[in-house]
Amino acid sequence: MFNASLFFRLAPFIFVMIWSTGFIAAKYSMANADPFVFLCLRFSITAIVIIPILLAFKFPFPKSFWAHRHDMVSGILIHCGYLGFVFWPIKLGVPSGIVAIIIGIQPIITMTLSSLYIGEKINARNISGLLIGFVGVAVVLTGKYGFNLGLNGGLTWFEIMLCIISLLCMAIGVFYQKKFSGKSNLFTGTFMQYLGASLATAAMAFVLNESWVIDWTPTFVKALIWQVLGLSIGAVVILMMIIQRGEAGRISSMFYLVPPLVVIEAHYLFGETLGVVSVIGMLMCVAGVYFVNRPGKTSSA
Repeated sequence: MFNASLFFRLAPFIFVMIWSTGFIAAKYSMANADPFVFLCLRFSITAIVIIPILLAFKFPFPKSFWAHRHDMVSGILIHCGYLGFVFWPIKLGVPSGIVAIIIGIQPIITMTLSSLYIGEKINARNISGLLIGFVGVAVVLTGKYGFNLGLNGGLTWFEIMLCIISLLCMAIGVFYQKKFSGKSNLFTGTFMQYLGASLATAAMAFVLNESWVIDWTPTFVKALIWQVLGLSIGAVVILMMIIQRGEAGRISSMFYLVPPLVVIEAHYLFGETLGVVSVIGMLMCVAGVYFVNRPGKTSSA
């Protein structure tokens, strides 16, 4: 028998476990296609896959763009903005450690926005947890890449700007989804998110003059299938469910667990080293997420 209460308690951990695999899958696919072309392909296929789900379960089919404008904006921010501006600098040669450090500020920005504009409560424990989590991410990546985070030759301001845009898109996207997009049917809203993201990534691909030639290797196809079914449908639907039920700031703190999981996955899949410093950083990430999400003490009446 399905235990909904247990599922929603475990959902954040299920989400980060699946989401972390996206960075591994990207390693198998980025060499076969340009970033926004690949994402356009991924999001378009995802939208097509969702259509029979809408029909089979008789979910409401979108009748107008305007009625789902907030879903489309959320999709553009979370999918096109966040992922597009993560893949782009990595394609340019920016070490993923540098990208992850900058993106690591995202939960702090989301919690600040949620406190200012939605009225979500923030206290010293939340702030401490966010800071511990961010330091933990930095320690994990320092343990993996060294103090220079694998950087050789320095970063350009353009590459830093791309990472910051990705950071802002995810932070604002989670906040925007919580504030404006909570009333849509889960699958209908997700479909419109991917429709908006497909159009946005196609536009970015044309603006950047990316090549639409894709190298269809077996490995690329397997990575694409996983990113469509596991990530774009599985992980994102879970994320939307969590956002509907929880606070945006607390949800964002879960992203601190992604870099440690990626390091562990890379250790077992690619034989990358996993040192003591990285393990200490992982424990700090877990502690930070615990502090942010630990229920506050309720006073008796």
